[in-house]
Amino acid sequence: MVIPSKFKVFTNRLFGSYGHTEKVESIRDALQNEFAEFIAFSNSAELKRFRELDEWFRSGEHQKVKAELKGLNFKGSPEHNTEKEYRKLAKSKEITTYLKKGGEATTTVARFMELKSTVESPEFQNRKQYLLSKNKFEQTETHSKLVEYQKLQNSDKIKWFLSLEKDSSKFNELRSWKLEFFDDFDSPALDHQKWLTMFFWGDALLNKNYSFTNDKQNYTDKNFEVKDSILRIVTRKEKSEGLGWDSKFGFVPKTYHYTSGVINTGHVLRLTKGKVEAKVRLSCCPGITHAFYLVGNTVLPEIDIFLKTDTNPNSFTGAYFITGSNGKVQKSLTSIGGVKCNQNFYILGVEWNESYIIWTINGTPYKIEKNLTPNVPMYLVLTSSVNSKVDDSKLPAYLEVDWVSCWKPQ
Repeated sequence: MVIPSKFKVFTNRLFGSYGHTEKVESIRDALQNEFAEFIAFSNSAELKRFRELDEWFRSGEHQKVKAELKGLNFKGSPEHNTEKEYRKLAKSKEITTYLKKGGEATTTVARFMELKSTVESPEFQNRKQYLLSKNKFEQTETHSKLVEYQKLQNSDKIKWFLSLEKDSSKFNELRSWKLEFFDDFDSPALDHQKWLTMFFWGDALLNKNYSFTNDKQNYTDKNFEVKDSILRIVTRKEKSEGLGWDSKFGFVPKTYHYTSGVINTGHVLRLTKGKVEAKVRLSCCPGITHAFYLVGNTVLPEIDIFLKTDTNPNSFTGAYFITGSNGKVQKSLTSIGGVKCNQNFYILGVEWNESYIIWTINGTPYKIEKNLTPNVPMYLVLTSSVNSKVDDSKLPAYLEVDWVSCWKPQ
């Protein structure tokens, strides 16, 4: 985890130095794809063969073979001596007479016939031709291995891999994280293995959804739409009956005049440190709050990756809520402007460890705080709600989520 300076964070926020979402995502995807290709190729048979041949080449064995072959000639060889003896005998009187008139096969004749069979054999002729050739090395298995090695050494894939292997820092950021959770909402409906469509304690205690008695909206499992790989949490003007939590009376029936949705990962994912991001777009309607936050088993601490309570379409807010030493809620809110959050998608995230919490937009830090509540297992919550008087003509309102990812330090 790289800790940016507060000055850097301030200038990022001041000048809006966070880039365009599509470009940032394209660069990330390209790097991720290249890293995946790098890992896959590192286990390939082609690279394994290159490594073997490279080790063999560095041993200098091919040079030894070349040197040995350089001194290998037909003249002076056993084959040359055999042929020389054969030719000499062929010219002798005893053999010429025998060949013309026949007769008893003497020792000399037997030797001649033996040499004749040897010299005229395909094996001998091939050996002689090889010893007389000027390209002995090119005919060896060693040369074939050398050609194979040079071909692999000059391949674009091998060059690409070796350059990345040498400049290993390119993938340092990716190597430092392990993907723990991801959803790009490519199914026709919300994946209930990944998401609870209610508060965690509603599932754990009641197996039912609930809101609070001071809420204006009833949370239901019908306020979700998944289309074109986009999740929509929908807030509607709609009368419904539900349960409300009252700190004095507990869960009580209540009639609500709005409905909305909440999802969380409390049943499958909790992190004490890591990196969380979501690509989001949202309606900026009067009275509607959109939020993506981290929380544990208690109400606080809460890390808001983003909190949108106003109607300004040009800003997002990151927030941190804790219980102070006096027992009261302490909060830190920071906004970043220069966005069009009701028109464009943005990648909003939080990265945290035992010491710091860093808020990002499109991967660029815009807020940093000391982590005053470390080692708390926290899960994800995405929700929309009604916080005040609503302009019903602006409804339904949407919190749109393209994808959510969670990473754990390696």
